Amino acid sequence: RRSQTDAYGYKLPNAKTNLKTPVNGGTVYTTLDSGLQAYLETLMTDVQNKYEPKGMTAVLMSAKTGQILAATQRPTFDASTGEGLGDMWRDSLVEDNYEPGSVMKIVTLAAAIQSGKYHPNDYYQSGSIKLDGGTVNDWRTGGWGSIPLSKAFPLSSNVGMVKIEQAMGAGIWKQYLDKFRFGQKTGITLPGETSGHISFERPLDQAITSFGQGIEVNVMQMLQAISAVSNGGKMLKPQIVSKVISQNGKTKVYKPEVVGQPISKETAAQVIDAMRHVVNDEDGTGVAYKMPGVDLAVKTGTGQIASPQGGYLTGDSNYTFSVAGVAPASDPQYVLYLAMKQPQKMTEPAESILASIFKPMMQRALDTTANGAVTDDTNTATIPAVTNAALTTAQDSLKQANFDVATVGTGNKVVQQLPTS
Repeated sequence: RRSQTDAYGYKLPNAKTNLKTPVNGGTVYTTLDSGLQAYLETLMTDVQNKYEPKGMTAVLMSAKTGQILAATQRPTFDASTGEGLGDMWRDSLVEDNYEPGSVMKIVTLAAAIQSGKYHPNDYYQSGSIKLDGGTVNDWRTGGWGSIPLSKAFPLSSNVGMVKIEQAMGAGIWKQYLDKFRFGQKTGITLPGETSGHISFERPLDQAITSFGQGIEVNVMQMLQAISAVSNGGKMLKPQIVSKVISQNGKTKVYKPEVVGQPISKETAAQVIDAMRHVVNDEDGTGVAYKMPGVDLAVKTGTGQIASPQGGYLTGDSNYTFSVAGVAPASDPQYVLYLAMKQPQKMTEPAESILASIFKPMMQRALDTTANGAVTDDTNTATIPAVTNAALTTAQDSLKQANFDVATVGTGNKVVQQLPTS
């Protein structure tokens, strides 16, 4: 409806009003698997309640298509209390930037191998390295002595990654950051996506990006980059919409989209093998994620969080802890990426907390049959019909059926329910 108004917004006398007939929207079909999504929500809620992290994200993606099969975040809207309702539309998966930490070493290793600058049998002195007026330290005080570069990845040595970045040179390293499309939106069909940011002015800036510091990304950018490793070098655009049927019946199908090939199939296989060592080596940082009978490849991460006063926050829990995993490593079907920010009740190591989500979720995905049905039993329930019922009656009916209830709006009568009965 359009009409002429005065400066205060009041309709002018005898002004014409133009009416435009509303058009029905299209029907959107997502790539999400309802069973996997529900299971991930349960696992995430359990961790949220027990450890109270300030934020969590989790995404399960098809390794061969880029389709998002399950995705969620915390905090989110609490249906029982209404807490978070004002922020329920904020999508941390694309709107929030963060420093990815050591999961970024997947990209560093891939770039070094592809460029021919990776020499795994060369030795270096771990622990710390001075560079450009600053010092880069390994997470383990004093490091591991003199070790081959082949150990830098499973041990998650920052100094080793700096050595690898220096062997490539800043110019080659930046070329690969561009090839992996960091600093660019993925273009996933979700609103509000950020581009991220790369600090690359000084030698120290250039070096620390090799272990995920001084570079800001969103979750979908990391998944897109990892897809090049899981998909034989071909990088896939993350996809959450499978098709849209317009109001006039026309169907638009969204097919898997390759957005580049930053590395070869052979390089991807070498990186996958290095990720196997992270979980299988006794001193690897990913031993907590080991799953009996599963050929698993992972990389862990501990990203620092910038302090409002400058520098980075300190303290055992003031990090973004993360893990990226690919399974089966011999023929990747799934990529699972988890990130957890500042758990307030860190009664267990971060890797144990994340493993309580990662292992059952990855196992559930692997147990999923070709037609999308889960092989074990899944509980189902019928939602009562409460539209047009009195509010209190509707709430009682849903709670008796063991459903969480959220009320949006005012009044004493239910005018619409979601999901429908």
